[in-house]
Amino acid sequence: MPKQCERYKVRRPCIKLLRTLINYNLLNKYDFIYWACPPDLGNLPIHIARNMKLDGYEKGVFDLTIIAGKKDILKVWLIEFKYGSNGYTKEQKLIAENTEYIKNIEAIKIKNIEEFHAFIDNNLK
Repeated sequence: MPKQCERYKVRRPCIKLLRTLINYNLLNKYDFIYWACPPDLGNLPIHIARNMKLDGYEKGVFDLTIIAGKKDILKVWLIEFKYGSNGYTKEQKLIAENTEYIKNIEAIKIKNIEEFHAFIDNNLK
C-alpha cells in the first residue's frame, strides 16, 4: 500500500499544484518551464510494463523532471516523490550521487505537498 500512498498523498497533489501554477502563469523566475512525468511502472500489469520497457522506460527514472531556462541559464530538477520513510531506489541513489556535483542539475526527494511548495517558492517563483 505505500506505493498507493505515494501516488495519492504526494505525487498527484504536487502535480496538480504544478499544473495550476503553470496554467495561471504564476511561475515567472524562468522564461520557460518544461516538465514531464513518466508512468509509474511499479503498478502496471506485467505485460504493459514489459512494453513500456521496450519503449525505453528504465528503472531509476525520477517521478518528475523539470527543465527551466532563462537566457543562458538552464536548470534541471529530478524530483522523486516518496511517502513516509521510503527512500531512493538503488538506481535513483546512483543517479542522485552522479549528478550531485553538476552545477545545474539537482536530484530532490519530496515527501509531502509542503516540501513541494517550498521547492517551488525557492526555485521557480
